[in-house]
Amino acid sequence: MVELNRVILGDVLEVLRELPDDLFDVGVTSPPYNKGERDKGWLVDRVVYKGARDKMDEEEYQRWQIEVLNEIYRVTKPGGSFFYNHKLRWKRGILLHPWDWVSKTKWVVRQEIIWHRRIAANLRGWRFWQVDERIYWLYKPRYPGDAIGPELESRHALLTSVWEIPPEKENPHPAPFPIELPTRCIYSILGDRKGIVLDPFAGSGTTLVAAKLLGHE
Repeated sequence: MVELNRVILGDVLEVLRELPDDLFDVGVTSPPYNKGERDKGWLVDRVVYKGARDKMDEEEYQRWQIEVLNEIYRVTKPGGSFFYNHKLRWKRGILLHPWDWVSKTKWVVRQEIIWHRRIAANLRGWRFWQVDERIYWLYKPRYPGDAIGPELESRHALLTSVWEIPPEKENPHPAPFPIELPTRCIYSILGDRKGIVLDPFAGSGTTLVAAKLLGHE
């Protein structure tokens, strides 16, 4: 029996592998971005890494993300959704796009959503300033061939595929979700139904707060 309403501290893959199949209705997460930082953030110097690293070989990182996403697929109920937030990165001028590994998972990608954060990740003029991140709406089919899934309610579909949500400013975490983001993801899928929500990279816990406020476990 799985204890719900619980924060588990541990290696993400090890913890996910201990969970039963088909448990969660919806999930939202944003993993470490593998930005090449070892012990301390180069830009935000208050960021100190403890028990984690943000500098992996890129091939290793992408394999890890595929493994994590496939474990999330296993523990998600058929017909369930997962929202995966990441960003475009460059290494020696070469674009590293989340699609490179998201497309190799077991999930059906229902949509790529643009999160317009309104602030730039670039501080110099190497390219047009990046003010967006990507959110992949991933879907676990209810039966073989179910690549479309249930239809969104009109009030949710009208939110469009570009979400203009400013970043959180009061949270001491260096990259927290604004609470509107996980709230929108969860409520768009579950509506007024009650469900079980997962965030395997919980950060400062904004997804967990949103789930609690919406009455979910």
